[in-house]
Amino acid sequence: MLLASFPEFLNYCRSLKGETLHTEARNKPFSVEVEGGALWFVPLSSAKRRRASPEKTELVLSQLNKTGSYSPGSYQAITFHASYILAVASKYAKEPA
Repeated sequence: MLLASFPEFLNYCRSLKGETLHTEARNKPFSVEVEGGALWFVPLSSAKRRRASPEKTELVLSQLNKTGSYSPGSYQAITFHASYILAVASKYAKEPA
């Protein structure tokens, strides 16, 4: 299963509250936080919150749906947060339908 839109991605992120996730490429631990309509990625190494742009997140999801590539380098031109977006999308894709 693939996430198609930012609202769908945001709803899934709400369900991950309190979970520690890991980026695919470097296995870096992070968590996600949702406040209202805002999404934040929080690397455990720094605990510094990084806000995700809805537009850029949706661009990554759209390209992922077209290419199937989970390589963060494929999305470098779109956003620095691609590794976090891809980790969440990968976790979603692996869940039973």
